[in-house]
Amino acid sequence: MLSDKYELKQPLRLPDQVAAILVGELENGTLKPGEMLPPEMELAARFGVSRAVIREALSQLKAEGLLESQQGRGVMVVGRAGRRYFRLEDPEKSNAESLTHLYELRAILEAEAAALAAARAHTRDIARLGECVVAMAHAVEGDAIGAVPDLDFHRGIAEASGNQHLCELMQFLNDKLLVLIQGAREHSRQNPGLPRQVQKEHESIYRAIEARDPQKAREETLAHLRMAAKRLGLDI
Repeated sequence: MLSDKYELKQPLRLPDQVAAILVGELENGTLKPGEMLPPEMELAARFGVSRAVIREALSQLKAEGLLESQQGRGVMVVGRAGRRYFRLEDPEKSNAESLTHLYELRAILEAEAAALAAARAHTRDIARLGECVVAMAHAVEGDAIGAVPDLDFHRGIAEASGNQHLCELMQFLNDKLLVLIQGAREHSRQNPGLPRQVQKEHESIYRAIEARDPQKAREETLAHLRMAAKRLGLDI
């Protein structure tokens, strides 16, 4: 059963905080599938907020499929089985273990996307990747961060894979990791010789895709993302 009282803090919106707490209760097993939530009035008292806040928080979780309204009964816990969306915690608020798992996920997806790109990429896809590599090289020469062509390069790999679902999932993940990627580029820029090393890693991926060598593309992408993680202090 739910606890009797919760303390909410600013600046996060109150409905978001309530929703996050309830998700936590679902994930740790405090709330179980098939269980009915207390009425809105009771939840409002426990959280120390208005019924409108509770209503909005519950609406969020219903939209995700975690909760379900039961006619004449109230709100029932569905749990993960009903989840309609894939959620990722904000990387800036994640601990080292969570970030390691995110980078492992990125490496798994992008390595296979690169292998598919090597097998399926059209001439125009390879040309776009080449343009990104040149733009990154110019950034290195000009002592610029080069985050935009870097992100465009990885986005281009996903697009060249020819798998729309993979492309969308990788875009979602890379958008989540955007701040970390920008931070890694800035860190590299401040370390003599490192930007050139990062550039070589991208060039190796590009050459493998251009050569239509799926296994090499996979290996070079994995090597690059392992090093990218290591530069953030993560071991994948």
